[in-house]
Amino acid sequence: MANSYTALSRHYDLIMTSGYYDYGAYARTLVTQLGDHKEILELGVGTGLVCERLMELSGAGLRITGIDHTESMLTQARARLGDRVRLIRQDILEMMAPRAFDAAYSVGGVWYCVQDEDNTSLCSHLLEEDDDSRALKNLAAALRPGAPLLLAVQQAHRDYHRPLPGGLEYAQEIRAVEDDRYLKDYFVRQEGEVVAHQRCQFRVYPQDRADRLLAQCGFRFQYATGDGLLRSYVRL
Repeated sequence: MANSYTALSRHYDLIMTSGYYDYGAYARTLVTQLGDHKEILELGVGTGLVCERLMELSGAGLRITGIDHTESMLTQARARLGDRVRLIRQDILEMMAPRAFDAAYSVGGVWYCVQDEDNTSLCSHLLEEDDDSRALKNLAAALRPGAPLLLAVQQAHRDYHRPLPGGLEYAQEIRAVEDDRYLKDYFVRQEGEVVAHQRCQFRVYPQDRADRLLAQCGFRFQYATGDGLLRSYVRL
């Protein structure tokens, strides 16, 4: 199972909407890339921030199913989205879905890419390559041939801290534990006292190795979008 964000979920929206991601930019690029595809799967829907912006841009044109395995995040997503999006508690390692989706995307979900100067790499919340392979094959089984898989690209992980509204402070600390595995600690502090802490682990694949793994599971790399926000793969 991928990382859970239960301990951070109460502060998640505050962190993510105060400069962590530009959800509007990702949503605009996603809408362009999704084109005429209508049955959409979001991998790691979280509290529904991406879905909300996609629905605002596309109206009733998209039929989105969002999966996540953290119930406290899904509770917030249900409050945000109501019945506009189908939300399912699901571990992608156990996902058995019919081949019904025209496209899938992940913005900081199960998989995402990072840009570090001129290099990109694939980050996964699954730590074992066998688990990544199993999960990607489950995903391939849920997508129709020709369906795009769109993975968000974000800046490389760095230690930093910054203020949040309400007198809070957010900080993150990154530590390598093996050549390709990392720990990421999220902290929310108030007057120096930690009020929320979440530790996550992730694995990093060099991009050429990641593309080989994806190809073995039924996905071929197509292109990076012109704004650099997404890498597009196609389900073979």
